[in-house]
Amino acid sequence: MDRQDLISYLNERRLDKVDMDLVSKRGLQSIDVEGAPVFLFDKSYDVNDSIIEDSVSISQQVYGTAVPLHMHNFVEMIFIYRGNGVITVEGHVNFLQEGNVLFIDKFTPHEVRQISDEDIMINIAMKKNFLSPSFLSRLTRQSIISQFIMDSVMSNRKHNHFLVFKPENSTLVTEILENMMCELFEKEYYSDEIIDSYLVILFSILVRSKSQQQNSRVYSGTKDEVTIVDFLQYIEENYKENCKLVDMGQHFGFHPNYLSSLLKKGTGKSFKELLQIQRLTQASLYLTNTELSIPEIAEEIGYSSLTFFYKKFKEFFLETPHNYRQINKVN
Repeated sequence: MDRQDLISYLNERRLDKVDMDLVSKRGLQSIDVEGAPVFLFDKSYDVNDSIIEDSVSISQQVYGTAVPLHMHNFVEMIFIYRGNGVITVEGHVNFLQEGNVLFIDKFTPHEVRQISDEDIMINIAMKKNFLSPSFLSRLTRQSIISQFIMDSVMSNRKHNHFLVFKPENSTLVTEILENMMCELFEKEYYSDEIIDSYLVILFSILVRSKSQQQNSRVYSGTKDEVTIVDFLQYIEENYKENCKLVDMGQHFGFHPNYLSSLLKKGTGKSFKELLQIQRLTQASLYLTNTELSIPEIAEEIGYSSLTFFYKKFKEFFLETPHNYRQINKVN
């Protein structure tokens, strides 16, 4: 299936209005959640209302049919391929437009309003825990900047149980999801691996887009306006040297004590902690991607004491550098 086949397929399905009562047809039972009846959708259905067993499955919202208050035992991604959609999640009304993406956590009550025959809303059920720490670790690329951005985005998910992405330029997001849909609708060899990779790329693009929109928190010093990301970038670029808070303060035009408080407020970590994290995460990259000896790595990332490096590495990764290399070595 190519892009043109996909568009034709979606357009054809878009007009397949089905007049049905989802609740009675699927024999669903409701449970009480904070005084409201909520239906548990523990299965995925395609456009023909047939059960889909795959770990990642796709369906298309039927126009003219609202979906009552319900929740899933899996993470759901909703993509507005064309037109608009309105999804209420735990009382939060989300007005979505073309190119917008909504992730809804497991066991989170939500309902979907009717869409028109001009709208195309795609539902992707992710039964594997694609937002787990192991999945998210693939996005950080061992960088304190990416870790900070990811922590910021995921803390919002933890609080609200859903994530909304409204990228200013949704062309790339649409292309990725079109490729995913082609693999999902017409599976071939290695489709599961390709879909998994597309999900990593998709979430990376969405997180980057959201971080650019939020632009972190802006502070005015004696120089130009700067953000938390600027502070973190300075640490990433200077961690190998004898990086000191006072030097960083001079660079940005802040008193060291004031800069220290900004870092703590913006990231929840001190300057020393951020410097330590950057050095140790960089060490993990050297261990898994180079043949450098452990003493050479310690020196390369700015540790003068090998014993101190071993101690801090084990505290951070719960493994010795040697064991970490054996477990995670890239062949």
